[in-house]
Amino acid sequence: MGKQNYIWRNDRNFALDEYEQQQYYYVAESNDLITKARHDLTARELKIMDYVISKIQPTDSGLITINTSMYELTKVLELKASGRTYSQIAQNLEDMRAKSIKIYNENDRSITMTGWFERAKVWENGQIELKINEDFSPYLIDLKNNYTQYLLIDTVKLKSKYSILLYKLMREADKDKGKSIAILQGTPEEFKEWLGAPDNYTYNQLKEKILKKAVEEINLKIEDMDLDILQARRGRKVVHVEIHNNWTVQRATEENSKYVESISTHDWLK
Repeated sequence: MGKQNYIWRNDRNFALDEYEQQQYYYVAESNDLITKARHDLTARELKIMDYVISKIQPTDSGLITINTSMYELTKVLELKASGRTYSQIAQNLEDMRAKSIKIYNENDRSITMTGWFERAKVWENGQIELKINEDFSPYLIDLKNNYTQYLLIDTVKLKSKYSILLYKLMREADKDKGKSIAILQGTPEEFKEWLGAPDNYTYNQLKEKILKKAVEEINLKIEDMDLDILQARRGRKVVHVEIHNNWTVQRATEENSKYVESISTHDWLK
């Protein structure tokens, strides 16, 4: 079967022209989606999903259907509006409908294997209807505890999928909303799983190709994050990694923001 070609006859705006305000909507999702979910979404697909989640209302329940448009998506995600971009977004939606997500549940020791969208419908004039998968929606609605929220604009700013995933992990690790240093800690293997790094990466490859670059981008683009990588060795082997967000509300009030030119890596002696 040949690749579908999408043709856009019009570039009508089916949403209110409030995309700049929409960038400051909150994305709220279960912590399990951040720390226990495994998937292979690209950077753009992650942003599309954040955009969809940001449109969910606190009062929503049951099956969720989101209506939007190509125009709105390109504006909110800061993409160039063109036929080529619209075709790429349509392909992204098709890919997301087919991709799976696995979510581990510690309480009943099970893994839910489901998808992102039950249905993605795109009209030639640019309208979009997205029906969120029934097994996926409980992680997005009726969230009273054990959830994380962040501004959509933050993930829109980030280009790398690793930066986006690390950003979410740091938000989840910030339990007191910036009153103290947020710390994300785990083994190199856990960081590889959280970030979807290639299985064959050594720790040095993980650090140089993923962690340092993600930390650098986050520090440059996210105002309330100043990340630093720390590591502990057993002999020559790195066995434990921590990423600290040194930005705190108290620090922000005491000193001006400083531009971080390089990322330091510290060793803890054991």
